Amino acid sequence: MPDESPVNTTVVAVSFALYTAAIIAIGLYSAKFARRSDEDYFLAGRSLGAWIAALSASASSESGWVTLGLVGWAFTSGVSAYWIIPGCILGFLFNWFVLAGRLRDRSLELNALTLPDFFAFSFKERVPVLRTLSVLVILVAMLLYVAAQLAAAGKAFSASFGGMDYRYGVLIGVGVVLLYTVLGGFRAVCWTDFLQALLMVGTLVVFPIYLLATKGGYGFIAEQLGGAEGDLLRFTPDKVGVAFLGFLLGSTALGINFGYPGQPHVLIRFMALKTRREALLGGVISAVWAVCVYWGAVTVGLMARAMTQAGAGWGQLMLAPETKGTYGELGLVLSAMHMLPEVLAGLILAAVLAAICSTADSQLVVAASAAANDLYARLFSKTRSGAHMLVNRLVVLAVGLGATALVIDQSVNVYQYVLTYGWAILGASFGPQVILLLLWRRASYAGCVAGMFTGFVVALAWKYFWNNQFHGVEVYNLTLGFVAALIVNVVVSLLSPSTRAGQTAPRLPGTR
Repeated sequence: MPDESPVNTTVVAVSFALYTAAIIAIGLYSAKFARRSDEDYFLAGRSLGAWIAALSASASSESGWVTLGLVGWAFTSGVSAYWIIPGCILGFLFNWFVLAGRLRDRSLELNALTLPDFFAFSFKERVPVLRTLSVLVILVAMLLYVAAQLAAAGKAFSASFGGMDYRYGVLIGVGVVLLYTVLGGFRAVCWTDFLQALLMVGTLVVFPIYLLATKGGYGFIAEQLGGAEGDLLRFTPDKVGVAFLGFLLGSTALGINFGYPGQPHVLIRFMALKTRREALLGGVISAVWAVCVYWGAVTVGLMARAMTQAGAGWGQLMLAPETKGTYGELGLVLSAMHMLPEVLAGLILAAVLAAICSTADSQLVVAASAAANDLYARLFSKTRSGAHMLVNRLVVLAVGLGATALVIDQSVNVYQYVLTYGWAILGASFGPQVILLLLWRRASYAGCVAGMFTGFVVALAWKYFWNNQFHGVEVYNLTLGFVAALIVNVVVSLLSPSTRAGQTAPRLPGTR
């Protein structure tokens, strides 16, 4: 990879290693709290305050697709990438102000520790069709989602340390995440994600402001992007009619919002809130954090493109036709390595890993809860035991290694991989069902099963067989799957009797 000026990678590595050691230490310290009960391992004893819940939920939903993927999207598409701000903030606000408090209260009433618990207990399910389907969705989506995070880690390390082999970067990323997640559970995840969210917002606010101040601000961006190939200064794409609607509801604008109500690694924070009142403050904190992070990521991408257009040697590989879709995602890492002192560049790399870890660890815990709590404990072993906790940790390990195997020999586009696989599958499968269960009394068991199955199949099939295209117009698989699942759930619910639970489900031994 081109290197315009010498970079002391040893200093970068030391700075990064100190941060990583601190994160691992926090995760290991929290392990002693995770042994008390399933409720503590999966929900931190339902003790999360607004700040921890908001920042850990935000960090877990905004992964390497922001620090790498969104930066790369801005690098290649220009100022239209700012559409991502309203494209995500609406989802944040709906989640916190409409769903969070209701989900917290309802899950506590049912004694539900996980999202499959919430679905199954809401209907007093006897034959575990809905529970098993929920677990299947989670395991498939989380495997793909975690794989994207590890691919992001591989890219970041490769760019930062003199062309380190991409595969070694993937292995470092999975090693760091697995070390504290296997031992500490959900509490470790929340504590570490809180700190990682602070580092992310600091990096993606201070660094772009620094770039704007030293390079001539938005005038420099306009000057350089105006002469670039393609119309990178057009905020609204040159599309009309159905094509423009496809843009608005696609994966680069408002369509992303449909995914927020269906992300288990975010919804579990709502279930873990200490009180319902925490949701109001949490919503404000989360929205402000998101605006800062999205603005910063897009601005860094635009500045990296502008500096590359102006002749920065370190960015030329990102412009090569054969690599632009992939290497544009290295805009944050490469600009930091060549624009900042090595110590600060190490912190930027730490922020990138923070974004990756804060999502991957949450998803691993959710996957573990799906297999260990929702299948093993509920269906096979009714008592909590050492074997039960062993299953938790083995599933975390298995999903982490499986995700590694998916991307160890191939570099994927993190932005597209996240949004069209993990995010879309979860959003379409779970989102409509969660909304209807919390807001509509007529939602029935048959409707929930039919809706979840529809969202899962449509999201996968539309991407796999039609590549999100309809007569040349992008139709985001999340948007299509979400709408289809919502309609199917409503229609089937109207045609079938509701069997909503009217009493608290039995508690498992060892829970509080």
